[in-house]
Amino acid sequence: MKQQHLSIDESMIPYNGGHGAKQFIRGKPIRFGYKMWVLATPLGYCVQFEPYQGANGRQANADEYPGIGMGGAVVVDLISELEEEEPEDCYHLTFDNLFTSLKLVDVLTSKKIGCTGTVRANRTEQCPLKSINEMKNTKRGTYDFQQAENTGVIVVRWNDNNIVNAVSNAAGVNPLQSASRCSKAEKKRVKISQPFLIKHYNKTMGGCDRMDQNIAKYRVSIRSKKWWWAIFSFCLDLCVQQTWHMYRATPASEYIPMDLLAVRRAIADIYLKRSHAAARLELPNHPVGRVAKLDRRVPPAIRCDGLDHLVEHISKQRRCAQCGKKVKQICLKCNVPLHRKYCFVAFHTPV
Repeated sequence: MKQQHLSIDESMIPYNGGHGAKQFIRGKPIRFGYKMWVLATPLGYCVQFEPYQGANGRQANADEYPGIGMGGAVVVDLISELEEEEPEDCYHLTFDNLFTSLKLVDVLTSKKIGCTGTVRANRTEQCPLKSINEMKNTKRGTYDFQQAENTGVIVVRWNDNNIVNAVSNAAGVNPLQSASRCSKAEKKRVKISQPFLIKHYNKTMGGCDRMDQNIAKYRVSIRSKKWWWAIFSFCLDLCVQQTWHMYRATPASEYIPMDLLAVRRAIADIYLKRSHAAARLELPNHPVGRVAKLDRRVPPAIRCDGLDHLVEHISKQRRCAQCGKKVKQICLKCNVPLHRKYCFVAFHTPV
């Protein structure tokens, strides 16, 4: 799941109880809960995450790189596991104005890591751009930029519905893009100019939001008054979401497409069958129930795992799931009638 483009943002774990680490963020879909810093791919695969530990939680990174602030310290901590590679193969990070500063961009440039992000006007460090009031008097789509000669870092100020400030060390103004906006004066949608780094930011920034969207679809509904349960259930939901992304990256997804709900059901089915098989091994004299469409009911992950597939004799003949002839043996784990020799091996072999 290694990808070049990664985004950094904050995520909230819902929690309404009392705890010193609980946060309140106005305007978020989840206002109360635990805050997480997340490094994710554009499609929502979580590469790294860290819980928010207060304003001084990343003081070591802030002291090592003075001027980057708390948001910059979070970025440095999340990318600590990423390998430093050649410039043509390096990572490209995207983050919003909570994290961005020119000092942070310089730190990432020294680590050979590309980055693009929106930046607050008071963090541009007196970059000689047109003032915000001057930009407001220009037509929509007008932009101004300055670029450092030694590092190649570029700062852009663009007039959209509001004034947008952005900075990057790996993307520039060109090739100039176009954006569609609604014009009240002309009463129709018009095309305006858009710098390339703004287009790149909009395309690669939503990874954390995509992850939150996937988790919110089928969140664990078991409730508890323990403060740690919300974090534990979030980790379970995150693992299921990660499994779905990994399955989509395999060739098997082209032949057996599965959505997030289907993957969640398959995981639950596998664990239920494994626990059921373990319980049956403890009871050798268990009754064998009626079996129907066994070959369809056994998931490939159970059928081909090579674990605890034992043969058991039964009193009543059944139809072999492999060849269709009558047989008095079944696979104890799969609960499937099979002939002991050829059919048993063929049924448990991946196709």
